Amino acid sequence: MAEKNLVLIGGGHSHILLLKKLGMKPIKGLNITLVTPDPELVYTGMLPAAILGAYSFDQIKIDLIKLSKFAKSRIVFSYVNKINLHRKEIHLGERTPLDFDILSIDIGINYQLNNISGSEKFSIPVKPFDNFIHKWNKFVLNLKASVNIPKLSIIGAGAAGCELALCINYKIKSLGLKPIINLIDKNDIAGNLPFKAKNKILKLLNKNNITLRDNINISSITKGKIHCEDGEIISSDLILSAAGGKPQNWLSETGLYLEEGFISINQCLQSTSHDFVFAAGDCASIVNNPKQKAGVFAVRAAPFLYQNIRNYISSKKLTKYNPQKFFLQALTIDNKKALLFLGNFFFYGIFPWIFKDFVDRSFVKKFSIKYSMNSLSEEKNMEQNQDLCGACGAKIGNEVLKNALLKLPKKANGMLNEIGDDAAIISLKQGNHVLTTDHLREFCSDPWTMSRITAIHSLGDVWAMGSVPSLVLSHITIPDLPLINQQKYLSDIIDAANSVFKKEGASIIGGHTSKGKELTIGFTILGQTNKHPITIDGAKQGDLIILTKPIGSGTILAGEMQGLAKGLWIKNAHDWMMKSQGLISKFLTNKVTSMTDVTGFGLYGHLKNICQSSNVSAVLSIDEIPILEGALDLSLKGVRSTIFEDNLRQANIDQINSDNKKWPLLFDPQTSGGLLASVPKKHIEEVQSKLKILGLSNSVIGKFVKGGTTISY
Repeated sequence: MAEKNLVLIGGGHSHILLLKKLGMKPIKGLNITLVTPDPELVYTGMLPAAILGAYSFDQIKIDLIKLSKFAKSRIVFSYVNKINLHRKEIHLGERTPLDFDILSIDIGINYQLNNISGSEKFSIPVKPFDNFIHKWNKFVLNLKASVNIPKLSIIGAGAAGCELALCINYKIKSLGLKPIINLIDKNDIAGNLPFKAKNKILKLLNKNNITLRDNINISSITKGKIHCEDGEIISSDLILSAAGGKPQNWLSETGLYLEEGFISINQCLQSTSHDFVFAAGDCASIVNNPKQKAGVFAVRAAPFLYQNIRNYISSKKLTKYNPQKFFLQALTIDNKKALLFLGNFFFYGIFPWIFKDFVDRSFVKKFSIKYSMNSLSEEKNMEQNQDLCGACGAKIGNEVLKNALLKLPKKANGMLNEIGDDAAIISLKQGNHVLTTDHLREFCSDPWTMSRITAIHSLGDVWAMGSVPSLVLSHITIPDLPLINQQKYLSDIIDAANSVFKKEGASIIGGHTSKGKELTIGFTILGQTNKHPITIDGAKQGDLIILTKPIGSGTILAGEMQGLAKGLWIKNAHDWMMKSQGLISKFLTNKVTSMTDVTGFGLYGHLKNICQSSNVSAVLSIDEIPILEGALDLSLKGVRSTIFEDNLRQANIDQINSDNKKWPLLFDPQTSGGLLASVPKKHIEEVQSKLKILGLSNSVIGKFVKGGTTISY
């Protein structure tokens, strides 16, 4: 069977169950890519209970990176700009379009109040959940006991809005405050609930003093105010939108047949206009079936989605999915109380909560993937040696490298500095240039992302010398794949790298490509400079130490391999690795006395190189050192990169203060790490201000002192 490419747009409930099934029962010859802007999925059913405090927000999230690894799927973090159904391409911002043979869409619905002026700026939609959770947590933190009457408004009083109002009410009261909560709807309150359940929820809302405002038409929203068409103004400290059911706007530009804005699908979950497109969840509408949106439909559609994709590939008859007319619903009311209902039957109290809690926890537990990056097919004993890290965690130790370099002359013909600096400074007729090379082993599933990170990483040595890149040679090893996939791999890699180098003013002029067991990407770069480049031997006593990016990437990548790192941490680390430092390098050229980039030898090792070359010592303010989110958590669990021990040996004559829990991160190898510079005091405020503007770290992490070449903290 010829290989097929399946692209999943969105990490909704149907798709996460599909990925779990694909991990358990792979479809031979199927290459999978998940496209999602978020590394985690918030499980909708547990969100209200998390708001009132029954769960932590971490407990209600499903890690999409771990799940994708389990399914052997590539994951791409992006929003979709356009779908070309004729060419079967998905356009994602600046990156190379994704090709597909089969497409599945599960992107949920939109809670934006697009038809109300000011809503986008002054109200907070419940979806996307991560944005809502962030702003809700910020609101709660800012609540003060002295202000005992916070005012909130929730627009949209369906089942979700009613549940949200009750849980928010409970949470704020638990803080010792007395909230005023307005529940607003243009129709009846709880109008989509069965008669008896509706009456019960209305009694509970009234009992909790929640103000019910039905049949209200909103004309506009301004800061802290909801303006109604009848002239009434409702004041609020926080305005939330749970008015749902609206399709995502961009679907109208896809060319798919839509029904009231939702993707029209048949009972086989197949687009009624394009048979190679499938859809599930709230974004889709099954022909001749009720249009009510609920997570239960997405969950129960997942096995049919798996089977029909499998059958479509094999040219077999597809299986029909018949969504049930009645389904059990459960709403969280307050602490350990829930309302359970099916049709006109309802049950309220602690026992419905116990049932709901068990069902919800069981669902999330399905996705607690315990497998590490290199053990998807078979479990490994904990006693086994740790797998070799990718990226800079795979570098040869500093001491081993130094001993090998002793066999080389300190200088070569045309070279102005000594071997061992960030890059070689060579004298050509046109002036001084820098020459450097670097490469990384595979550490993420997306070749485009890895290529972009590798390009930024490779530029670090050029930037560290205050130079401007001009010419680039690539050296790439791709896995031994079918010819068409080799082409896609290479196209992604070259396009990603070219987008980086072109922006920095450099051109790829050639290179070498081969096949191997794993993906390896590297670049050799020639940089230009108008004066003598910045080296590591110029630091002076009294200079302050600046680091432009947080440390901890090696620990996070090692944690990923061991299945311990959260998807959110991994994505955040990747985002930092893809941050260019070209502009700050140009700015620092006339402000610093020495500079290097922090990579495989860790912050300690690269700082030590500056100390030894400049004949100064360093005193670090370890609590000022920026650290990637999650790195300290993993470090405290004992997670270490495979090069950690080699890096630790660099401190053989220094006094390591193990009392500070952050100390292991000093020896953590960094991929595409920050610039480490010595800055005279007279320039420090200007440098910090520029770093802040560029979105880089700007903390002073220490200072250089007289002689000794030691590091202390």
